Amino acid sequence: MRRAFFALALLSCVLSFPVVASAQTLPWDWTLQSYKHYAEIQVGDQTLTVELADTGELQTRGLSYRDGLAPGTGMLFVYPMSENHTFWMKGMRFCLDIIWINDGAINGAAENACPEPGVADGQLARYPSSGPAQFVLEVPAGWMKEHGLGAGTPVDLSAVPVSSGLSGG
Repeated sequence: MRRAFFALALLSCVLSFPVVASAQTLPWDWTLQSYKHYAEIQVGDQTLTVELADTGELQTRGLSYRDGLAPGTGMLFVYPMSENHTFWMKGMRFCLDIIWINDGAINGAAENACPEPGVADGQLARYPSSGPAQFVLEVPAGWMKEHGLGAGTPVDLSAVPVSSGLSGG
């Protein structure tokens, strides 16, 4: 009985929650909207507008549950220091190039990392960095190949706020 009451109470709360999100804002994303901020970076000769994932919450969510990225955009994970990182495709709906950046240059990438529908979290492929990286850039799969970029390509991150990566990332 207690369980049924709790379920009914929860359902009434959910049904009474006002729908205030825009057509482009998904329900899971509502609480993160006020935290999002962007920067423009240069990767080789390519300019990208990147959403900054510089807190633990934003890094955990990443690009999960989205349907894609607009052309010329990506997500930049910002960490307070260079270290090895491992990414996975939990909750992803599209393929990515995961690019490891350190000391102002690409130092490796996991190209064409794709979602694995129906695979348990513990069995999902892991993509470890090729060495320490302070930044990780996610762009649509094939982006690196399309633009002829690879290890050693310079990356200008001067527009990324200095405080990024220091707030729990």
